[in-house]
Amino acid sequence: MQSDTLTLLLFVGLGAAIGGMIRFLTSRVVDSSAFPWATFIVNIVACFAAAFIMVRFEGSMDESVRVFLVVGIMGGLSTMSTFTTETVNMLYDGSYGMMALNILLNVGVCLLGAILGRELALLL
Repeated sequence: MQSDTLTLLLFVGLGAAIGGMIRFLTSRVVDSSAFPWATFIVNIVACFAAAFIMVRFEGSMDESVRVFLVVGIMGGLSTMSTFTTETVNMLYDGSYGMMALNILLNVGVCLLGAILGRELALLL
């Protein structure tokens, strides 16, 4: 493996560890007993921040910083695998309304977050 690839891989790993720890702490702080709010919160934050960073710093950000922030931290923070598992559990539990709400909020609002992050980055 080339040394630059290994270096980028280390940046991704470090960022993912940080993102995962933030996700874990969010799940400890946010009450998700009635609805998976912690998952929703980290998904919207990650979608917004990734879009903002990619647009605002396009062409001016070092690749190592980009992979650390976007691929690493935002990738470790966003929890689409958790989202899908929680949604499937709601399906099998017969919680169809909560399942639909979970899908609508996570997909719809996260798309909106990415759009807003992009637009804010273009304004600055």
